[in-house]
Amino acid sequence: MKKKSVRADGGQGGGNAAAKAESGARPRRPLAKRFFWAGVALVLAAALFLAGFFTYYATLPQGARSLLWMWSEVQAHYYYDVEEDAFWDAALGGAGDALDKYSEYYSPEEYAAVESSYAGQMEGTGLNFFTGTNRVARVAIGSPVFFANGPAGTVQEGMYLTGAGKDGALADITDSAGAANALAAFKEGDAVSLRFSTVNDPAAADSFTLTVTFAGYTESYVLYACGGRAFAYTYDENGAASWQDVSAYVTQDEAVSGDTAYIRIVRFAGDAAEAFARAAMQFKEDGAAALLLDLRNNGGGRMDILQRIASYLLRGASSRTEVVQTARFKDGSRVHYLAEGNYFKEYFGDAAVYAAANTNSASASEALLGAMYSYGTLAYADIYLTKLGEHTASTYGKGIMQTTYSRGDEAVKLTTAQIYWPNGTCIHGTGITEEDSDASGSPRAVAAESNADFGNAWLSSVLEDIAAR
Repeated sequence: MKKKSVRADGGQGGGNAAAKAESGARPRRPLAKRFFWAGVALVLAAALFLAGFFTYYATLPQGARSLLWMWSEVQAHYYYDVEEDAFWDAALGGAGDALDKYSEYYSPEEYAAVESSYAGQMEGTGLNFFTGTNRVARVAIGSPVFFANGPAGTVQEGMYLTGAGKDGALADITDSAGAANALAAFKEGDAVSLRFSTVNDPAAADSFTLTVTFAGYTESYVLYACGGRAFAYTYDENGAASWQDVSAYVTQDEAVSGDTAYIRIVRFAGDAAEAFARAAMQFKEDGAAALLLDLRNNGGGRMDILQRIASYLLRGASSRTEVVQTARFKDGSRVHYLAEGNYFKEYFGDAAVYAAANTNSASASEALLGAMYSYGTLAYADIYLTKLGEHTASTYGKGIMQTTYSRGDEAVKLTTAQIYWPNGTCIHGTGITEEDSDASGSPRAVAAESNADFGNAWLSSVLEDIAAR
């Protein structure tokens, strides 16, 4: 660094001043002086800059200095070319190893994808898989696969994607990597053939194939069903929403009959608040006597959407701004997140309310259940939990909150607070379990082979139990 400062500041400034003096022409002397003092100013500015830089460098933690040193060595000696952005992205990603699993750095590309996802703006086929598998976790409402469902076959949770391709040539798929690689090969406008079955076998006897167009779409995050009909928001090419009968594309409505209505919240994102408000209106129009709120496999989402949905589900609320949850931060301060209305009686009246959850129901899902419990909307015995084998039936147990901080087009998501229900309960690390109890009893554990409730058998058994109560 010292050699560079000498070459940049002393050589250039001094050389110019000497050249002007050697000319001997008087009319040029004022100009020569200006160049001389300009050179002196540059030297002083550079000196001050370098002094500031070295002072700043000396105050950096050892890890930061080590990274800067490593990057300089990579630039000087590494045999292969390394993009600077790639180096720092990797370094930032590695920093996440020191944090909890909910905290992470988002590169500009990742942050843009996260924001698009929260807005429901997607591109692809509409398939979402359980982690590490080729097993369908959900078909996005409004996606190409969603609208391809029908007489030829209806893709349901728990089915497997066993083949994908174009022009009738399907590559067999048996695992997560195969599904990811196959879908990554498609681009917008491609006509894609997808094969599904109830078992993970490309040659399964019950296989069926749907052909869809790989395209952009807006996902809706709420499904309503009652009396053999199902409704959801769908979006046209201009992004305009309409509340549509989607019974032909789903299976949930087949099990929902009688005077019980079913509302599934897929995620607290996108249009979930608006769609839930419309579902509440549909509930009132249908005159249903009971509601089953399905939060299975809902991993949470945005706080503001939770607050808006909770405004419809607090039976015992006495005001329009009841506490939905409380966050306690590192410095001991607390923030109360409030409902944005009090609409339970207007839309649900005296209806009985039940909820369904499983070990993938986390964060905002658990917070909503906690708010409903705290305000007497439901009791523990009104919560149905998926029981897997001999494991204790429970929700996920995430009672902490993350906050995303952005700088320009990059961001970092950090765990910032512990979360408490309105009644003071924190379920972090435990969740709601079949062992919890109150005067009503305990949550009802309903057996299932996995969280991928194929064929809605689990849902059917819950609805039958509700009808008998």
